[in-house]
Amino acid sequence: MRHLKTFYSGLLGLLYLIVISTSYANQAQSINISDANAPMVKDDFQWQFMVDLSLVDSQIILTNVEQTEPWDYFQLGLLLDISYKGFFLQTNSRRSSTVFGGGEFGYQITVQDDWQLDLIIKGYIQGYNPADIIKDQQEDIPQLSGLVVRNPTGGIALRYSHFFDNAVFYVDLAAARALGNDNRDGARGIIVDSFYSYLLPYRNWDFYLGAGLTYYEQALVDYYIGVDASEVTNSRSLYEASGGFRGQLEIYAQYPLSQSWFFNASVTQNFYNNKVKQSPLVDKNRLTQLMVGVLYVF
Repeated sequence: MRHLKTFYSGLLGLLYLIVISTSYANQAQSINISDANAPMVKDDFQWQFMVDLSLVDSQIILTNVEQTEPWDYFQLGLLLDISYKGFFLQTNSRRSSTVFGGGEFGYQITVQDDWQLDLIIKGYIQGYNPADIIKDQQEDIPQLSGLVVRNPTGGIALRYSHFFDNAVFYVDLAAARALGNDNRDGARGIIVDSFYSYLLPYRNWDFYLGAGLTYYEQALVDYYIGVDASEVTNSRSLYEASGGFRGQLEIYAQYPLSQSWFFNASVTQNFYNNKVKQSPLVDKNRLTQLMVGVLYVF
């Protein structure tokens, strides 16, 4: 219950910002999301810089891992959108930045009336250091103790995006790789990542209703939640994972506080296939993430 009290105490502070800033709502400028609502050729030099301060209550798939310290709930993000001659670095303005997990570097291959094709380079899976995780917990986690570091997975993807009146659907076909280290080989595999986002405006609010489905090839899933023979202990049995799926449902909301300040909030539910729970490193396959924050646009 302590971590919930911390989260909701911070929530009250962020809500206070809304109360003192609502008089500016009608004067606020909109965040530039035209490239997320319709195809847009990115030939001219354009840029937008944003700072995102969020309070996040997030469940973690690894067994017995929880947010324990107040600073675990705070997340600071520096977001840069820039484009020139078809090349771009962007964040996904239709999704929570805590869910999206960083920027994308890409190149527009073709842009048509209601669809486009891009080449994308981005991170798809976060890595983790078991020793650092255990250090932040109140008790030891035998299932993770002595486990080798898992590095992040990045990939090069071909992305198809289709645009509707108030919605967009995209699918990435990515060749992904997680780098190895001295104690564990890396992994290569295919990731198919799809997401649908529908914009529902209501007064000064923008609500984005999203649903996604992602497929991870066996080698990548095994890299993160599999247990090699060298990692077997009394608390951790040998385990080879199979390919897996993740489904997502998300509500992301945005409200203007002033000309440059925006309030953000999101609720995201992740569903992994049941086989994921068979790993000794995992104790749940349904994860909920709550986020409230403020965004400053330069």
